[in-house]
Amino acid sequence: MFVRETNECEQLYSLDVLGVEDSSEKDQMEVLTDFRESVTRQEDGRYEVSIPWIPGARLYGTNEQPSRIRLANVNKKLSKDRSLKVECEKIVKDQLANGIVEKAPEKPAEKPPLANSINKCMFTGPSLQPLLWDILIRARMTPNLLLADIQKAFLQNGVKETDRDAFRFLFEIDGKEEHFRFARLPIGVEASPFVLGATLGYHLEQQPTRFEQTVTALKENTYVDNIMKTGSDTDDLRKFKEESFSILEDAKFPIHKWESNIVCLEDKNMPNPSKILGHVWDKQEDTLEFEAATMPENQPVTKRSILSRLGRV
Repeated sequence: MFVRETNECEQLYSLDVLGVEDSSEKDQMEVLTDFRESVTRQEDGRYEVSIPWIPGARLYGTNEQPSRIRLANVNKKLSKDRSLKVECEKIVKDQLANGIVEKAPEKPAEKPPLANSINKCMFTGPSLQPLLWDILIRARMTPNLLLADIQKAFLQNGVKETDRDAFRFLFEIDGKEEHFRFARLPIGVEASPFVLGATLGYHLEQQPTRFEQTVTALKENTYVDNIMKTGSDTDDLRKFKEESFSILEDAKFPIHKWESNIVCLEDKNMPNPSKILGHVWDKQEDTLEFEAATMPENQPVTKRSILSRLGRV
């Protein structure tokens, strides 16, 4: 009976049931292997990566005109809010100054048409993140906890110049339409979580043995841009804080927003309660809250509705 119930539960969230085609493990590992062979570092230590394109997949054509229509709609909205317009222009100017975006060539390189969207032209890549449940369980197994974030993690990854035209966009600066493109990894791109995880994993594997304990903790408890370390000894947590900062800063992945139930390890003015991977954590009471959404009485219970609520836990 127990086995049968387990199988039914697994079927509930299986990719076949959801209508998602799963790539073979071999194909996924080939994507990771290709990534490792192509990744390089710039002189300042920042990694520069290639996008895992599907061989032969290209866009049907340029979406410059639809982009221009969207820009017109954005400008119409910004014209009604002067402060928002100034703020948006400042963001683009700051990103331009910091090398996150750059002026794009007048015309992108022409490529044969085969796909409708840029995300359909790339592999998603294998999942390289540790399981959320494992991280949350480890968070409750020791008396002390240290948390931090990698600041703007995706935007710290450089994109190789040959791939940058795939991420062009239009924006008006000081009343003039400009063509830009991302020189760093954009958020929202299909392969971005894989590329970030692969870059962090590759960087951690290059570390000397003296950082072995810190590297192991980073591998086990880093979820996308969220870092966690558990322990009972304050000195061990302080050592992890110093070494992890040094390791990731070397690759231009700055860590900020250090939080802990040990006050001396926290950054100034950190809030309480805080959050661990989206769940409320009271640092003083050391409690972790999970909100379970109730099912509306007038809504039918379906696989989709159950999965939707499970995804919020």
